[in-house]
Amino acid sequence: MNTNANINLTNRAHNRGTRGRGGAQRGPVGQRDPAAGPARRTSGLPASPQQASQGGEADELLRSHEQALEKMRGEVGIRYDRPIRPGFGTLGEPVTLVANFFAVKIRKSLIYTYRVKVEPTRNAKDVQRRLLLLLEQSNNQAWQSVKSLVAFDGRETLVSAKELPQPMQISVRFFEEGQTLGPNLPEYTISLELLRKLDISKLEQYLHCDVDINDNYDISPLISAYNIVLQQHASSTAIRVGNSRYFGFPGFKANELSPGLTGLEAFRGFFLSARPVFGELMINVGVCMTPFYKHARLDSAYEEFAGLSKGATLQRFAQNVKVTTTYLGYTKRRTLLRITPLSAEKTTFVKDGRQVSVAEHFQNDLPVADLGTAGRSNYVPLELCVIESQPFRGLLNDRETTNMLNHACKPPAANFEEIINKGLPSLALTEPKASILDEFGISISKTMTDVPGRELPPPKRLQYHSSSTSVQPARGSWNLTNVKFHTGASVTTWAVVVLSDGYSNPSDEDVSKVWTGFREGCKRSGMTFTNQAPTVSRTLQLPRQFQDNDRSKGSMEIKRTIQNLVRNNPMFLLVLLPFRDTKLYPVVKRICDVELGIHSVTIVLNKVLKNKGPQQYYANVALKLNQKLGGINHTLDVESTRWLTTKSTMLVGMDVTHPGPGSKPGTPSIAAVIATIDESFAQCPASLRCQKPKKEMIDDLTEMMLERLRAYKKRSGSLPERIIVYRDGVSEGQFDTVLERGSEKDKILDAFKAIHKETKDLVEYRPHLSIIICGKRHHARFRPKDQKNQSRNGNTRPGTVVDRRITAVHDFDFYLQAHDGIKGHARPTHYTVIYDESGFSADVIQQGTHTASYLYARATKAVSLVPLAYYADLACERARCYLDGFLNSEQRSAPGSSSRKGEGKGKGKGKAMATDEREAAEQRVYDAAIQAWGQGVHLNLKETMFYI
Repeated sequence: MNTNANINLTNRAHNRGTRGRGGAQRGPVGQRDPAAGPARRTSGLPASPQQASQGGEADELLRSHEQALEKMRGEVGIRYDRPIRPGFGTLGEPVTLVANFFAVKIRKSLIYTYRVKVEPTRNAKDVQRRLLLLLEQSNNQAWQSVKSLVAFDGRETLVSAKELPQPMQISVRFFEEGQTLGPNLPEYTISLELLRKLDISKLEQYLHCDVDINDNYDISPLISAYNIVLQQHASSTAIRVGNSRYFGFPGFKANELSPGLTGLEAFRGFFLSARPVFGELMINVGVCMTPFYKHARLDSAYEEFAGLSKGATLQRFAQNVKVTTTYLGYTKRRTLLRITPLSAEKTTFVKDGRQVSVAEHFQNDLPVADLGTAGRSNYVPLELCVIESQPFRGLLNDRETTNMLNHACKPPAANFEEIINKGLPSLALTEPKASILDEFGISISKTMTDVPGRELPPPKRLQYHSSSTSVQPARGSWNLTNVKFHTGASVTTWAVVVLSDGYSNPSDEDVSKVWTGFREGCKRSGMTFTNQAPTVSRTLQLPRQFQDNDRSKGSMEIKRTIQNLVRNNPMFLLVLLPFRDTKLYPVVKRICDVELGIHSVTIVLNKVLKNKGPQQYYANVALKLNQKLGGINHTLDVESTRWLTTKSTMLVGMDVTHPGPGSKPGTPSIAAVIATIDESFAQCPASLRCQKPKKEMIDDLTEMMLERLRAYKKRSGSLPERIIVYRDGVSEGQFDTVLERGSEKDKILDAFKAIHKETKDLVEYRPHLSIIICGKRHHARFRPKDQKNQSRNGNTRPGTVVDRRITAVHDFDFYLQAHDGIKGHARPTHYTVIYDESGFSADVIQQGTHTASYLYARATKAVSLVPLAYYADLACERARCYLDGFLNSEQRSAPGSSSRKGEGKGKGKGKAMATDEREAAEQRVYDAAIQAWGQGVHLNLKETMFYI
């Protein structure tokens, strides 16, 4: 690593005292509720970690970090909310890693942020992006004097290396690309209003744990400002996707994902973000890939798709696609609202007081594109619209997903080489392009950072049936040869449903071969079946997909067939799908899980009938079935669960899934809460709820936790003394939101009070609570520095943990890669303990989370995400099946959103009416979805792992 890369403050912390952690006090200090359990040790230096020496300044930095944290813990005392790191882990074999982080030096002492304000405000939002581009090209003298000193975020914030004169106002005449300039062009005034003067010395203090706890210092404005500066070049030369990913750099070729004009292509690009770590600022640069639309004329794409799909809706072109038009004599970029079902001849608008068809106006009769808004249409023939190369935000089909993975999955060495050789130059982070960085006094190391890591030991053994051989995992996996489930479920009656699609209906012999092979596979795994054969039933021939696009007709036939079978009370249904069908599968799961209350497992016939050895396939399905029916596939050895059994513990997983670009506006989000019910930590029933769209915090969490506590008490006979929540899907900016008054933490505490009232115990029920956030949407990657520590494809080995050097300054976080990265570059999970009443040490929570990753019931390998959070994600995905018609809609616009009542009225009033109509339409969609959801999962399945 480059040991000189810092903010000129590397050695300060070692020789001076620290005063405590910055930020608002969020939890109790000093005084502890006796019910909350033992306090974390707050005095005495932590044990010296067993780390490979980094040498010189790096080792000094690590020692300084330990001392600064120890000083902070001693002064702050016990802190439940956002606990200060209790120390560093020591368990495991030390290993030196390379991380895709680059150290930063900053020489300037002040930077300035400004709000960009556009006047007149009417239509300002619609033209602002183009307007700021015109500002950059402006010859205005005032602008030219500061142009080289500033960086834009492309929205409403500007960062300057020097203080700008105030007030600063610049006039810009607006015109579209290629438009002839004239005297009547609209003129806008862009004002730059000072927001903040940001002092770099405050950043220095923060990075050394030297900010007074009462200062309420917020580092985020300064980090945001530096991100704007660092990303300035990429913002002006590439396509930004989200806040920090950039694609379309010169010289980067596209990779085709699917053929034809309506197909997709993928581009490789780079992620870039500033990260505060102890003693210095770093930037995290990662390789990323995303699908793009192909550049094509809209009419050609439409006709190609119509020919291939036999008239099905062109769904992916109704997802806010940007198109360009030039028929006005200049290039104008617009958003495609929809492709109308009517031809140009039948689509009319008012012109000069009379109804005129689009065909008459443009002399064509193809379907037309509506480039307007929900309240005001703008009809344009398809042949006059060109689809821009732009990010595709919908769902990839199976073939596209496979191709995407093949293109994206590169080994660690290849990715890191690409970052150094292409990423840094393309992002202009190194000479000679880094002129904007020079103005801000920023220089960036050209070498990645060496990081101390450890390889944690796996569980000593996995517990299967007592008659089985001992199972010891190796390289993160194991096999089931001569092994039976820990507790096998017993099956008395079951049934088989064959879905007949009209393409390749299997013979009775093939069907018998499949269910017999499946039953034998389950029995070999330790389940018991009676000798009675299952009842087998076939649906009538289902309409083909282009005849029944939403599968509504097929759904009725499938339900009729299953209802006839359910009369005999089978324990589960084996559903034989002709092929993988993304529409039929949700239909089956909704009918079984919600409407009829019967367990189901599916087998795809074209996979097993073509496979000469389907035993492994059957074994994998048996893993799911056994857990659904209440069995236990495997458990961990006593030593590996000791951290959970010193007190009775309930593990909880939580996640929320949201509607996507292809969903009807107004479609609800869905929340899942999963929890263990006993000390085997194997059976994990779920609670599911719908809530308002795009809301991440779980609304009905108190009642959902109550359901989980009742289930635990029913199985175990008592309530748990400790609860550990693994919360997935929360971004770093939402950590404090989880802990805010009335938010998720308080709702969990309310559940404790409510269950106490139900049980009517004399002693107040108040278990110890810990909340750990699981993050997968990050770009931190590692590779071993020495080849002897690499896995087969160059990845770090299973059990690799990192809690130093590139982790948070004082938050209790760590990166853990529990799984074996078989393909591509392994992504660790970033765990952050944001609330902790149990006083867990770093070793306990890191090794405990690692061994828990071997409890995942659906596989014979450790998984990348702790199973409770993984199960919450699975439950959310299953719940999406119940609202599939809303979440994956062929009609993008909400009902009523195509109303044109605002046409011909004042623009302001028209926009207000359009907004009201849109909100009303979204509410109707939401209400319809809630009605379709009904009571959710059927009562028969609620306390089972139906979702697995």
